[in-house]
Amino acid sequence: MSFRLPCLDVAVDTRLSIEEKPHPSNDTPQTQQADDNCALTLSSCWHHDDGKFMRSKVQLLEKDAYAVATKLMATENWTDLLQIIQNTRDVGCLRVVGCGHRFSGLPLLYTFMTTGFKCPICRFGGNAEIDITAPTPSALCPNMWTAMCVLANVVRKRDVLEKNNEERMLSVQISRQAIAVVYHSMPWVILFVLYKESTPTMASTPYAQIPIRMTVDTSSSAQSSAQPGCIHLSAGTGHLSRVFRGVLR
Repeated sequence: MSFRLPCLDVAVDTRLSIEEKPHPSNDTPQTQQADDNCALTLSSCWHHDDGKFMRSKVQLLEKDAYAVATKLMATENWTDLLQIIQNTRDVGCLRVVGCGHRFSGLPLLYTFMTTGFKCPICRFGGNAEIDITAPTPSALCPNMWTAMCVLANVVRKRDVLEKNNEERMLSVQISRQAIAVVYHSMPWVILFVLYKESTPTMASTPYAQIPIRMTVDTSSSAQSSAQPGCIHLSAGTGHLSRVFRGVLR
């Protein structure tokens, strides 16, 4: 029995077929077991605890900061998810019709619905996006499809948040590096101003000014001790070093 996963690109062949477990053959037990194993679970395609799999995904997402940030786990659909999972029917073994590779059904559906339709072995399918708002495909348990759509919705939005955060952090890092290059090329000078008064004021006139030209210390010791947002300046042969905080913020 075959069915088609709803896909936003109707040109992609998203057909899957439910596979019956083959009858025992004359092959050795090791050979038969290897043929039955799923590339996703590394165990038999026909022996998989679908309920345990979905509950484990729920637990992982509830502890994930990005998933919590989606605020989707405060909805009624998520609240009822565990009850829906209890009333699901195991998927069994599914075969990708387009390429012929078979897998444990639920882990395969989870992969397709969260990251796109692409065979984990040969990449058939082009990573087409599955429509998780569509009605239940034929031959699938309605409760299972509902539960998987709720999970996939959270995972997709969670992954978008993580990607956006990584891109933001990368842009900040690039900006800091660019600013650091500018600061390394600036003509740093420390000016010591001497007054005769012990407590000079703004109206006091200095009797001597001593400018000291500084350079950015690029030695390994300075780099290793540098804190984020700081640079080390050196006055040449003298052991005069100054740390400027906050200059890269």
